[in-house]
Amino acid sequence: MQIVVEIGGERLDKYLTKRVTCTRSQLKHAKILLNGKTVKSGVLLRVGDVIDFEIASGESTAMPERVNLDTVFEDDWLLVINKPRGMVVHPGAGVRHGTLLNALLGRGASLERAGIVHRLDKNTAGLLVVAKTAEVQAKLAAMFQKHEVRRAYIGLVEGVVAGEGKIDTQIVRDARRRTLFTTATSGGRKAVTRYKVLKNFSKWTLVQFELETGRTHQIRVHCKSIGHPIVGDPEYNPNSSVRGLSGQMLESVEISFVHPVTLKSVEFKTHPTEEFLKTVDRLV
Repeated sequence: MQIVVEIGGERLDKYLTKRVTCTRSQLKHAKILLNGKTVKSGVLLRVGDVIDFEIASGESTAMPERVNLDTVFEDDWLLVINKPRGMVVHPGAGVRHGTLLNALLGRGASLERAGIVHRLDKNTAGLLVVAKTAEVQAKLAAMFQKHEVRRAYIGLVEGVVAGEGKIDTQIVRDARRRTLFTTATSGGRKAVTRYKVLKNFSKWTLVQFELETGRTHQIRVHCKSIGHPIVGDPEYNPNSSVRGLSGQMLESVEISFVHPVTLKSVEFKTHPTEEFLKTVDRLV
């Protein structure tokens, strides 16, 4: 396949992991050319660069599967999915089936990563936008990179939080647990999360979050950094005060942006899941 770089400044290997449907093993053994030449994986991309990517023979790609999806909106150019808690977005780490990618391929999607331009953690439910054409995929990816897509989440955190505020840090990979992340004053990627208290309980707080950036685990990492980790978060709050949950109490409930084709402002909302609402009810 061939990809034309829309926005520069990112490493080649990191760019490909976001845009191409493959495992780390497939990426490692793939044939990759940049502007017709073999280059190092850490080279920085420029707008207009042409990447030729070919998975080595014997390496299998994600397979299409018939998986029911809760579709909130769909037109000729994009769709908005309400992803359930527990569904993985991309195959990997031993999860090869039942993912959102498998489901989209089962619907006939044929784009790189089947049009997925952003993601939600496995145990974070909620809204996720997917492109249906290559042009829309590129435009949406650029909009996310320019922070032109508004995303609002609702979460339940440990402790009592007051008012509203902004968390502005660098996020880096955890030195001891390489699948997790932590905050830093320098050396990482800038991450900004705005929050507003919706309701206080005796030991917990219901909070609305808005992302200005979209780093991996961003809200979860930021909440832990200020001493109010997400309730039920198995990685960043293993000693959660509320037991018996299937994952973190964090859900994507609103997403809005200018439609990349019609140029009309669109906004999509969903209610928190039944598990989320029941958990909040029993804490009152």
